[in-house]
Amino acid sequence: MRKFETVDEVKSVTAHEVININAADPAQPWGKLLSHEKDRAFVNVPGTVAALCGGRPRAVFEKQGAVLRIFEQDRLEELLSLFVKEYREGRIYPQKKRIQVKEYPKEAAKLLADCGFSREVQGYALYR
Repeated sequence: MRKFETVDEVKSVTAHEVININAADPAQPWGKLLSHEKDRAFVNVPGTVAALCGGRPRAVFEKQGAVLRIFEQDRLEELLSLFVKEYREGRIYPQKKRIQVKEYPKEAAKLLADCGFSREVQGYALYR
């Protein structure tokens, strides 16, 4: 997971760059310095990872990865692929050997599988 020192660094991310950042990170401004946009609110706790593109939230993994909420469909495959890569490198949820996504939009199911998640009885799992 890319680390930022200041909010200005997060704001300076280009419109084309996708990043994952812990929602509780002081450099993650949404819900702290910036009001959440309509229908994009998420809890700023360590168990939430916000996927940003151009500094705006596109999706979040909440409850230690058990819930996937998608705010925008474009670039979703890139976003999920980066999440998988960073998880497997130990940058996201480093203490967890498995993420079990139990709640997700139906339209994301195929992309989860295509990006490396395994279909299981309770949803999709990602192993380190």
